[in-house]
Amino acid sequence: MEYKKCLVELDEILKYLSQEDLAKIPEEIKKEIKEKKDMQYNWEYDESKELKDQNINRKTIAMLSYLNMEYLLNKEQKRFLEELHMANENKNEKEKAKKYGINNIFNNNVKEETALQEIKEKKWYEKLLSFLKKIIRK
Repeated sequence: MEYKKCLVELDEILKYLSQEDLAKIPEEIKKEIKEKKDMQYNWEYDESKELKDQNINRKTIAMLSYLNMEYLLNKEQKRFLEELHMANENKNEKEKAKKYGINNIFNNNVKEETALQEIKEKKWYEKLLSFLKKIIRK
């Protein structure tokens, strides 16, 4: 059921793409979205808010990311996002190794500064949403 509601959100967001970008998405995908969405669920895109502030389901964001990577971005943009994703993954792995490594496994003194830094840093998906927002506004 959640999947069908995500399709409603996705369909609504796609309405705000330029005709040029919308044409890049295969017709069978757009048709599938329209046919399988939950007809009872109502969700509206608020043009006065940024995409990240739209209260979008996390699965909808994943679907948008997929459509963006597969159909909307050029090769250079794809490479940039892939590199960004890899850099964030590597950074997260290093942080986990530092925090939960063998030297720290028995150390119960977790610093509050580290926790606050993690909260303040932008997640990779927030950066992606910001990037998608710029594309949608064009």
